[in-house]
Parts: sequence; structure tokens; C-alpha cells
Amino acid sequence: MRVSDQLREALKVHTRSELKRPKRAAVLVGLIEDESAPRLLLTRRADTLGTHGGEVAFPGGMMDPTDLGSDHAALREAHEEVSLPPSAVELLGPLDDMMPKSRNVAVTPWVGVIRDLPPLKANPSEVAHIFEIPLNDLYQRERWRVDPVMWGGREWPLFSFEHQGERLWGLSAYITLVTLSFTHRGAPLDLKWRELNAQQLAFERAQQPLKEGGAS
Repeated sequence: MRVSDQLREALKVHTRSELKRPKRAAVLVGLIEDESAPRLLLTRRADTLGTHGGEVAFPGGMMDPTDLGSDHAALREAHEEVSLPPSAVELLGPLDDMMPKSRNVAVTPWVGVIRDLPPLKANPSEVAHIFEIPLNDLYQRERWRVDPVMWGGREWPLFSFEHQGERLWGLSAYITLVTLSFTHRGAPLDLKWRELNAQQLAFERAQQPLKEGGAS
């Protein structure tokens, strides 16, 4: 069974976790599935960007008022950033909403398959480099690194993966691992992703009364 079919079936029966936040963003987890081995489409953001400049990321960004939904936002951003036509992508389904460091934003990753990859062109104001990572590489446990980081007074795992001079890390690495967890081979790491999401959400809720009390 093709990886895209595995993802489609798994996401169809998956009960999503949705976050209610003032701002929303969406990214496209683009699975390229053509005559070559399956691989993920990624970008390195332009150094001049104020937010996450120079970092590896999936195409995506903040939702616009004109977006009909997070799926529309993911496709629109991919078109704006790398000239990927929405018609070239078959959306397979969304993952759980993700929590970046900004507590005001919820990120919805949409998994989509690209069977006929057209020529791509980076928007220089947003993207410095377009590249791909084969899934077979991403399944290799020894290629992954997990470092403990302190944030908000507690320890969290920071996932990272090196590929041809590019470093996939942070939320984008986490989204990658969650995506792999829906395939038959599973994620190469035991990331307990739903548990991590629940822990972070509970932590943020616990911090809120403290902030409100301090502001009074």
C-alpha cells in the first residue's frame, strides 16, 4: 500500500484535537509520491524574515480573512511561497492542531500528496531554498536527535534531523514525526505526541491565572 493511502486511511478515522486560539496558521505537509521514492517537500525560510528567519519549515503561514479554512490557507501559502499550484495537491487530511511557542497561535498541518511535481520557484521574500527529504531517511532512528530544552520553567524534548546541510528541528520536526506515526512503519521515535500536546496545553492553562493575577 502506498504511503499516501496509509495516511489517507489513518487520518480518515483520526479524531482531531482542535485548539481555540485568537490567531490561526496552517502548513502543508507535502508528500511527493511519483516514480521516485516518497519524500517530503520543505523550505528554508529567508534570513530577512522577522519570524523564524533562516529556519527549515513546511510551506505555510498565518490564515487570511479571505481563507475559507485552514486547508485553503495551507494551499494558498504553498502557492505563494514555492509556486505550487493547489491543483497539484490532493489533501489527505489534517493532523491535530499544534502549539508553537506563541500562545496566541494554533497551527493546523494539512497532509497532502503531490503525484506530479511541477517546477517550483521560491518567492525570494519568503523562501531561501526549496528541498526534499526522502521518507526512507526520516524513518532512520539514528539520524534523529532529541535534546532537552527549558521553556516556561519546565523541560521539553527538542527534535532535530540533519539532511545535506539543512537542519529540520522544532515544530517542523515534530510535525514530521507525527506524520510518520500515521504510516504503517510508524515514527522512528517514541514521541508520545498527543501526550506532549496535552501536557503543553495543561501547562499553559495553569500559567494563565498567574498572569491574570499578576496583571491585577
